[in-house]
Amino acid sequence: MTQETLQEKIKTLVVDDDDENIISIISDHLFDLGYGVLTAQNADDARSKFESESVDVILLDINLPNASGLDLLEEFKSERADVVVIMISAISDINTVVKSIHEGAYDYLVKPIIDLNQVNLRIEKAFSEQELKSENEALRKELSRQADIPELQSRSPAMEKIKEMIKTVANYDSTVLITGESGTGKEVAARNIHKYSDRGDKPFMAVNCGGIPSSLLESTLFGYEKGAFTGAAKQTRGLFEESNHGSIFLDEVPETNPDFQVKLLRVLEDSKIKRVGGTDEIKLDLRVIAATNKDLKKVVDDGKFRQELYYRLNVVNIDLPPLRNRTEDIPLIVEFQLNRLSERLGREPFTIETTVMKKFQDYHWPGNIRELINVLESAIIMSESNTITYENLPGHFKTELQTQSIAPSDGNDYQSAKTEFEIAYFTSLLDQTENNVTQAAEIAGITRQHLYHKLKELNIRD
Repeated sequence: MTQETLQEKIKTLVVDDDDENIISIISDHLFDLGYGVLTAQNADDARSKFESESVDVILLDINLPNASGLDLLEEFKSERADVVVIMISAISDINTVVKSIHEGAYDYLVKPIIDLNQVNLRIEKAFSEQELKSENEALRKELSRQADIPELQSRSPAMEKIKEMIKTVANYDSTVLITGESGTGKEVAARNIHKYSDRGDKPFMAVNCGGIPSSLLESTLFGYEKGAFTGAAKQTRGLFEESNHGSIFLDEVPETNPDFQVKLLRVLEDSKIKRVGGTDEIKLDLRVIAATNKDLKKVVDDGKFRQELYYRLNVVNIDLPPLRNRTEDIPLIVEFQLNRLSERLGREPFTIETTVMKKFQDYHWPGNIRELINVLESAIIMSESNTITYENLPGHFKTELQTQSIAPSDGNDYQSAKTEFEIAYFTSLLDQTENNVTQAAEIAGITRQHLYHKLKELNIRD
């Protein structure tokens, strides 16, 4: 940003009553440098202009009629913490200076101001520090998020191919559409695309389009000008601007309404936005990654999503397989998530029993990785040791395991279905009791001899 551009964007309010010449001298100087300038000679006028204008800097005299500049300072900073306030006064008392800074003033100038360039220099310094602070805070938050971005844990050929695809597409700014069932890791994939790209040290913003009311989605993403709607008390940048030079992830994009889809298409085509209530176009440099758990082509065919937006989003498609189709990846995912969850929950590292891992690999996981993580977190919380056993698994999940294990295959006759049920049932009992036949018989409500007979008949145990 050039110095001229910076000054043109800053609006100043000069508040002084001691001498009209002070207002005139300072405001003329700032105006000549390109600043937007407002003036006020009393507290009420200052309050009115502060509330009605998007003021960035206030040059505020401590002594005002019927009010203290320090009281106004407190009011202004409580309403807008980001406004820069520079106090001015003929009094150079150190206690007053300290109190001003304590109340939130950025600096303190003593009248008469002999060198007017000092005013401009203080303003420039304030905004340079503010910009650096904002950049550092954004970077700190982003580095914190990036540090928690897991790699896609896999050894399956399908997922290894997808990981290579992610690293390849990361080098380009083309729009990516990530598809897959809920819980398959679409946001993790998007974050990996961002991490491996040249934008990796820039902001990554994730937005669940289905989780924000349509009436708020546009202002959330595009931002808004002061007074654009009821409650818009100040100009606010949207997530598109916040992710400038970085990446933005739009999850569940089919949930958006047609009006928003038109505006999103324009963003993708022109790389420009207008804030809600604004007229100025803002040029952006960002990478858009979208995702859905639906068949987006079918949504288009049903007339619920704009065809031209579909093609603009679907430049590169990454389709994540469900967990049930990559069971060889489950041990890696479990190990990674156990370590992550143990650390987050303040527990020692966890292991998992072999029999439980086998059940995990046999389970169909309708909720995919998200369901697996929830099951593991619950098991860690309920476990008194550092090994997850069948008993530690949440009750509803054990019910799902049993329901799946005893469900007969389609097309079986009664006798075959009965045999299949008995094999699954008794095998499950032995797994639960770690091959303790006496305990399994008690659970089944039959004698130990009867259970031995059934195991031999069904060829379950030698």
